[in-house]
Amino acid sequence: MLAQLIQIPLKELQSEAFQIRKAHFGNELTFSIPSTVSYHDDTLSFHKDRFAAISVTGSHCDLRCGHCQGKLLESMIPAKSPETFLQVADRLLSGGAHGILVSGGANQNGEVPLEAFIPSIREIKEKNPEFKVIVHTGLIRREVAKELKEAGVDQILIDVIGDDATIREVYHLNKRVKDYEKTLSMLKEMGHNLAPHIIIGHHFGEIRGEWKALEMVTRAGVETIVLVILKPLFSVGKNHFRIPKPDETSRISAVARILNPKIPIRMGCIRPAHPSKAEMEKGFIDSGVNTIAYPLQGTIEYAKELGLGTRFIEMCCSLI
Repeated sequence: MLAQLIQIPLKELQSEAFQIRKAHFGNELTFSIPSTVSYHDDTLSFHKDRFAAISVTGSHCDLRCGHCQGKLLESMIPAKSPETFLQVADRLLSGGAHGILVSGGANQNGEVPLEAFIPSIREIKEKNPEFKVIVHTGLIRREVAKELKEAGVDQILIDVIGDDATIREVYHLNKRVKDYEKTLSMLKEMGHNLAPHIIIGHHFGEIRGEWKALEMVTRAGVETIVLVILKPLFSVGKNHFRIPKPDETSRISAVARILNPKIPIRMGCIRPAHPSKAEMEKGFIDSGVNTIAYPLQGTIEYAKELGLGTRFIEMCCSLI
């Protein structure tokens, strides 16, 4: 079915995807503003750190992936010890935060080193059951996944990569696509709420493993799918990266919706600051997504022109 869908003209795909979305989710489109990145709107009031991202490795990452090199971690609150982690969480709680994203740099096995922080996560959840704790794990061992489940984490986020060369050349990892598929299966079997992320243009802007990644998350039967678009986070030669085209991002989001008619699909936080950004966001709406994080003003207006009811939520998009 996937191979057939890829060949259908984009406008036909989007028409079907939009109707599927309306049939299963109605007319509401949500906009996620979790405060993990800066966002300003003169007409709305947002609160700092309503949903904050914490890095358990600070700005350090062993992998120094080709598209990031640790830059994404610099925007997170550093908490490199369990004691600091609890202090940060307590401060956020007292300030009215709704939850936290726990993340960090990966080691040479593609794992975020979370073990030492699991008792702290358990303590936070036991004291504040309504406080959301979602965890970006990378590849994860079964025993760590089990401990996170027992600690009460609300959701697991994992970047799913569908191309061996991308794993090797972008992530600098000695892993294979099958390792990500096994991890998804194990997490699902364990009963975790899963929000896999598919990065469009993962291989320096090329569309390579995205279709395989989509096939994997569809087969796994996850709770939500988050689509993000490659955003180079450091200065490189101008020919090193290409920006995915809006018709490419729209096609992937439309096919994701058709393959997963009842699963919420989100346009996540990351996308390039590029002249085509507005067209990408509108294309995602036309392709039937449920949520867009940090929308442009023109995107909000476009949704209203289509007759969609819009709502802003200060929460990570994967939890809406």
